[in-house]
Amino acid sequence: MRSDPSGIGNDRAVIERVEDTEAVLAVGPSRTPMRVPVDDLPAEAEPGTWLVLDLQLHPPIVLTVDEAMTRDRR
Repeated sequence: MRSDPSGIGNDRAVIERVEDTEAVLAVGPSRTPMRVPVDDLPAEAEPGTWLVLDLQLHPPIVLTVDEAMTRDRR
């Protein structure tokens, strides 16, 4: 599913940095900052990794790594 700026459905976020036990993500086209526990990230995730998120749940859930976006934007 593609990122939807309306907030409906899944969205994409990039990991900007990791601070102690939290990752700082830039979410969606507006690059809204969001913090998530590092333990909630896929094992291979690191700064620069793009993620698919379900923002309809609270707290949001990281679904998977978007490998194509990660590869294309590095």
